[in-house]
Parts: sequence; C-alpha cells; structure tokens
Amino acid sequence: MKRFTVLIAIAAVLAIGAGPWVWNTFISPRPQLELDPLKYAEDSSWSALPVEEPNPVWVDGWGVDVFLISEDSALRGTTQSGLQKRELRGRRQAQSLKASLESIGEVYSPLYRDNATNDDLTRAFESYLRRDNKGRALIIAHDRPIPDSILARLEQDASLRERFGGFLSISDTKDGIPPLDSNEQQAPVEEPLPYCNDRLNEAASCQMVVPAHREKGLWTLTSESTPGGEMVASFPEWLEANVGKMAEPLGDFEEVEIVDIRRPGETDEKLEGDGN
Repeated sequence: MKRFTVLIAIAAVLAIGAGPWVWNTFISPRPQLELDPLKYAEDSSWSALPVEEPNPVWVDGWGVDVFLISEDSALRGTTQSGLQKRELRGRRQAQSLKASLESIGEVYSPLYRDNATNDDLTRAFESYLRRDNKGRALIIAHDRPIPDSILARLEQDASLRERFGGFLSISDTKDGIPPLDSNEQQAPVEEPLPYCNDRLNEAASCQMVVPAHREKGLWTLTSESTPGGEMVASFPEWLEANVGKMAEPLGDFEEVEIVDIRRPGETDEKLEGDGN
C-alpha cells in the first residue's frame, strides 16, 4: 500500500509539472511571434554567404553559385528564446551544408519566415539574382519544395535557364525525395521540365538526389564526392563549350544638358535682334 501511495504521489507531481506544457502545446498553444519581413540586402538575413564577393562571369569566366533552400532556415517561435534557438539551428545547418557544397561553388542560403515562406524565398532569390549572380551559373540545393515563383523565373528567363545546372535534392530517401514544387511532383520524371534546359532534360538529371543523413539533428551529406555526381562536376566545362558569357553591363546613363554653341560676340540680345 505504501508503495502504491508513493507512485500516486509521483504521478501527481509529474502531472502538475507537465500541466503547463500540455496546456501550451495542445489545449491553448501560444501564438507565433509576428516577425518583420527580412531585408535581403543585409547579410544578417542570410544563414550562409560567400566569405568574399565572387567575381562576375565577365572578369574570371564561369563560376557556379549554389542557392540553398533549407527547411531549418525557417524562422518561427512563440518566445524570443525559442526564435533565437531556431535561428541558430538554421545558421548551423546552412554552414554545415555550405562546407560540403563549396566543392561546387559559392553558397547562398536565406533565412525566411515560416509563415511567409514563398514570399520570403522569392524575394531572397530575386535579390540574389539582382545583386550577386552577375552572370554566373546557378544550381539550387533544397530539402523542401521550391516556391512555384522560382520555378517560373527559371522557365521564363531563357538566359538564366541556359546556365542552370539543376536541383540537388538533399534526402535520406526513407522519407522520400523532396518534391520540386507544391504539386508533389517527384523526380526523376520522364517528360521534359520547362524550367530545366536541354542538357538536363536529355540526361534526365534535372533533379539529382544527394544522399544525406541526420547527425545530431542536422543534415550531413553521405558521399564525399561532388554532390550531384558527374553532371555537376562537368558543368563548368560544358558551360565553357556551349554557353556564351554575359557581357559587362553598361554603367548608368547620365543626363547631360545640351548647351548652344555660339560664335564670339553672340549674345541673347544680339540673336533676338537678328531674329527680328
């Protein structure tokens, strides 16, 4: 009887201790913090960036960038402490993957609001293209679906699609390959994808699976070879042989006031008199 009484007492203590967690988690969860939109012109809005600014294609020839879309870079939290932990986790994951993806090229990975995923990732991608790409080749790595707006950008921009090297889909395969879009389209696919170029579609390698496993909660790539295999390793050589480099853009035009050319002695008064 005494032992039974002790067990009841322990159960009661545990119930009291777990009460707030049960209430806050299941019965009446706290609302998520409202976050301001991230500013992708600022380094703090990215979980991974190059250490130094890469040279444009018209300076050093073909270089490859990797735009990384990581599930762990989604910001959310019901408290400031929880939000900070989530942000730290996203930065750690991006830096870990960056160490493996740098064998391909420079890595860009944005933070984004979990409740505004498509909007933030679209803005981050457009900011990257406008400020950082500078005609370089591009590969997209991801472990979550890619916003339709980014796929549409590839489909509509022939120049960008021409120098696009495909999708690297990070997966442990037991949970399935992350789909390219919200329509749950899985790879590989047999029919051509409109956001991939002829090289990728002909080789049926628009989406390349990158084997990985979770280690202490973070992705670690399984293979030590180039992620994406030979299709990625041979990408710079293929670009050199098949794609023309973007020329350096002209600077901004400056408006110059046109001044009348006059002979010596010509004044406004004299010209008005001659006109009469």
